[in-house]
Amino acid sequence: MARTEFIDGAPGRVHEPRLDRAGRRFGHSAGWFIGLAVPFLVVGIVLVLIGTGWSIAFGALAFLLACIPGVIGIGLLVSAMVARWSARHRSFA
Repeated sequence: MARTEFIDGAPGRVHEPRLDRAGRRFGHSAGWFIGLAVPFLVVGIVLVLIGTGWSIAFGALAFLLACIPGVIGIGLLVSAMVARWSARHRSFA
């Protein structure tokens, strides 16, 4: 039985190395942004759960501040996955 799912070469072969390198760079930057968001997220959740009065407001503020680098990190992570997937000329559907 012939394998028709691969254009040429072995499965997983990188056809465009520059695009694969760009995907790895995006993934590295995504880790830094997500790592920056996690402490703010933890502090925000803890303050909202155990706080009363103004501590709930500070917890919500910390949570919202965590969302900024968190969304950037998730966007970079998705971009990295798309770039590395398309560097191997694989179908998205």
